[in-house]
Amino acid sequence: MGSWKHRKDTRSNDMAHGITFHMWERSGEDCRGEAAYESKKFHLDGKVSMTLAFDQKKYGDELIAQVYGPSGVFRERRASKYCRVQVYLGPADENTAKALEQIAKKIREKKENEG
Repeated sequence: MGSWKHRKDTRSNDMAHGITFHMWERSGEDCRGEAAYESKKFHLDGKVSMTLAFDQKKYGDELIAQVYGPSGVFRERRASKYCRVQVYLGPADENTAKALEQIAKKIREKKENEG
């Protein structure tokens, strides 16, 4: 599994309304996202990322984990009253620890600059 690559994107167009995005994307092989609802589950294999979204009017500052790819697969599962969404971020290794430390640093810097 590869390392995490950091990108910063500050958009001023109408879509993002000036939100600042910091994205860490894991390079290398695909990871899996899974959603389960009653007797169905959905698997999506693709790129995994963690995104800090700062200055959102509706949600404030938030951290988002996501998997994105071209298409996924629906499967049957044993029916359950519980639903879940799961994102596999890769192994709990040094690369992941460093990415999480960078994310924590960005959050702290933002909060310190606010007041």
